[in-house]
Amino acid sequence: MIVKTELKVDTKPVEAILAKKGLNITGDVQQFHTANVLRRIVKYMPYRTGATIKIMQAQSTVDKPYINLATPYARYIHEGKVMVNAETGSGPPVIPNVGPRWRRGTKLKATDRPLTYTKTKNPEAGPHWGERLMAVEDAAMLQDLKDYVQGME
Repeated sequence: MIVKTELKVDTKPVEAILAKKGLNITGDVQQFHTANVLRRIVKYMPYRTGATIKIMQAQSTVDKPYINLATPYARYIHEGKVMVNAETGSGPPVIPNVGPRWRRGTKLKATDRPLTYTKTKNPEAGPHWGERLMAVEDAAMLQDLKDYVQGME
């Protein structure tokens, strides 16, 4: 005897299932990971007054899957190279009672000379802080993410 049956499976689209579990680009899991990166990355960033870190934290909200630091000097300290005027090859002019400052709109180019970071507050500070964070704390952040997802179940 042969029995024929017809089975219809009606499931939600994969995107809807992932969104319900918080696994989409703006979901709970992504927000947790972004907050975790924001919390951990500061020890790899240069710290003299703390203004750069505070600006980054203010500009980077956890509902977006990226870290934002939009300041005129962000590329300069992130790359870790001394910058000079692209036209003249000289450093910034010194303003009395202020210190060295670039004029607005000055085109800069990186040299081969590394920046010297103040490491009093953050001994791990240096260039490319996102890459440095991943190299050192990748396994710990992955474990944090696993623990968070398992705690959601």
